[in-house]
Amino acid sequence: MKKMVSLALAGIVFASSVLLFPVAADARDVNECYNNHEACRERAFNMNASWAKIALALTVCDIALGKCILMAEP
Repeated sequence: MKKMVSLALAGIVFASSVLLFPVAADARDVNECYNNHEACRERAFNMNASWAKIALALTVCDIALGKCILMAEP
């Protein structure tokens, strides 16, 4: 019974890793994400604002980069 449960769990883990992991994105899409991220960071550093607003803008740039990479189509 323990072997059957362990085999079933191993099968579920293997199936979920094959079905649920995202596929590799196209290099052009990811390159565009990094270009947009670089431009976002340049705009954030060129802002005439307090350090807190600049830090918030940089955080938004990083979050947008992560979202763009995850949403890039293969």
